[in-house]
Amino acid sequence: MRCIVSLWFPDFPVERFIRGRIKTGRKPPPKTLPFVLVEGASKGLRVVAVNQMGRSFGLMRGMRLADARAQVPDLLSEPHEVDEDMSSLLGLCRWMERYSPWVAPDAPDGILLDVTGIPHLFGGEARMIADMKSRLAQYGFTARSGMGETLGAAWALARYDAKELKHLPVEALRIDGDSAKTLRRLGLKTVGALMAIPRASLARRFRGETIGENVLIRLDELMGVRDEPLNPLNPLTSFMAHRALMEPVIHPDGLETVLNGLVNQLCRTLEGEGRGALRLILKLFRTDGSRANLPAGFSAATHDPRHMLRVLKPRLETVDAGFGIDAMTIEARETGLAKVQQYGFMEDDSTLGLEQLNDRVLNRHEIELLSLDGVESHIPERAEKAHASRSHASGTGDGKRKKRPSLPKAGDAGRNPDEGSSRPLLIFEAPEPAKVIASVPDGPPMRLTWRRVTRRVMKSQGPERVAPEWWRLTQGERPRDYYVVEDEQGRRYWLYREGLYGETGEEQPKWFVHGLSA
Repeated sequence: MRCIVSLWFPDFPVERFIRGRIKTGRKPPPKTLPFVLVEGASKGLRVVAVNQMGRSFGLMRGMRLADARAQVPDLLSEPHEVDEDMSSLLGLCRWMERYSPWVAPDAPDGILLDVTGIPHLFGGEARMIADMKSRLAQYGFTARSGMGETLGAAWALARYDAKELKHLPVEALRIDGDSAKTLRRLGLKTVGALMAIPRASLARRFRGETIGENVLIRLDELMGVRDEPLNPLNPLTSFMAHRALMEPVIHPDGLETVLNGLVNQLCRTLEGEGRGALRLILKLFRTDGSRANLPAGFSAATHDPRHMLRVLKPRLETVDAGFGIDAMTIEARETGLAKVQQYGFMEDDSTLGLEQLNDRVLNRHEIELLSLDGVESHIPERAEKAHASRSHASGTGDGKRKKRPSLPKAGDAGRNPDEGSSRPLLIFEAPEPAKVIASVPDGPPMRLTWRRVTRRVMKSQGPERVAPEWWRLTQGERPRDYYVVEDEQGRRYWLYREGLYGETGEEQPKWFVHGLSA
């Protein structure tokens, strides 16, 4: 059964203004004096919020400021800060995620939470609501609450005193003022009275163009006949684990113990569904109302708790616990099909795979490892392609990765890559120009000048012909003759001559160093 909680802050603009003054070190308006917040209107300034003392003098929202001052000459007033109110409301929503991951603002002065299946974690519904109100009161906010099976019921019970839905006034339907006045003129003052009216009559009489004018739609939402979704700040996730702590925890060892429990709980849920996490977020709620978010990503979908802990523990060590952490939540924001690893006899899982190594390096240092995949090309610089090891984080998460093949033998495009000839340990991303002197035009190099240093060639091996890829139709590509040469100090170079001597209409061949051999 769905369970929705609505929190309403009847004095939110005033209390937010006072809290803002205190946080910035400025003096707030005294509680013993009448105080209002005002905003501009077509006929002058109007009151948008009144403190408790102002209400005792008969001041009300919607009054013109001139009329309010005539009634209370020493009235204090300040401009209403709409943007600051909304920013503060969103901050409260993020703070309320300690109770549920599904929290949405109910502007301008409310918050909605879907707490289905959650109250038992806080000792029951009554204790959870009491804890919410107590914590909010510590931050200077007065809250009223309502709980129901629908969003409309929770909203209404938070704002109107009624033990049953049928006793609620028609205004609790969230309809506009004109529709509510019309209903009262007709003698329909409560929800129960409306429920006794045939649906066809309501639909015919109150079928306004806006949802606030459509009484039947609002009534159906209140009673659960029509579904009304809650749109949380964060995307809905089916995989999460939450732990509310009886006492705040400051020491890293205590936080690590809580983290171990959360990760194991999350991984059991993921494994049961055959899923793995690709993107996580760990939320730590401080007692002062602030929150620390620790995101983590994985190269392949995983539900291995040991791997998750290896990634998250170094991040946890960087958290400033302040006066203590009193709640923690871990959510799998993105998941994929998990790869199940099986081990044979006398084998274990102690080997650190490329994906896991990349996860640990990336999440700690924000530096990503690259993998090399073989490409079907006999041109050496085109035979491999680098890609990020985290590419599976945005894909299906099936955990599969191409094996890096050996480089194919140059000039032999049809050869099996795994049977390829040896290649230098280091191949330059782009060949570097060089000057070569040979005994005869087509002969092997005798002297090499590269990077402004001349070297005498003692040994050479080659040539190995690499022809252009004719299917690319690339203009200007010429045949290459590769040599491996060794200088007087034993250093080996992999270089090639581009083009042939004596070709009619062709440029003279050029030499390039393409890599270094062992």
